[in-house]
Amino acid sequence: MIQKFPLKILHGYVLLSVVLFLGVQSLKLFSVTSPDWVLHYLNDFLTIPIVATLCLHSVWFVKKDRSIRLNVFTTLSLVVLYSVLFEYYLPLQSHRYTADIWDVACYFLGGTVFYFLQEPMRLSKTAETID
Repeated sequence: MIQKFPLKILHGYVLLSVVLFLGVQSLKLFSVTSPDWVLHYLNDFLTIPIVATLCLHSVWFVKKDRSIRLNVFTTLSLVVLYSVLFEYYLPLQSHRYTADIWDVACYFLGGTVFYFLQEPMRLSKTAETID
């Protein structure tokens, strides 16, 4: 029997994110002139939802429970990890990386989008208890 695949909106968003990510990488590869925000910030915004969804699938695989969701602490930990690694540590190690507070903001916004896209049941249950 085929099991229902949860979180269709999140998975659609992540699929679109992967396509956009690859598009931005192609623009960079072929040196296509694009707005600065596309080349410098869009991938940072898309990264956390992609990585967090991969983490969520890993947890589902290990625990064999697709009702599990990543909590705020876990999502925020991922944002902090990426921020420290890519905006603090790696710029100290290589000239290829640059520290930018706007990248940290993009990681945070991407983490926020992921958290709310993976928690639709909690939001609808809260709305039901208010009524």
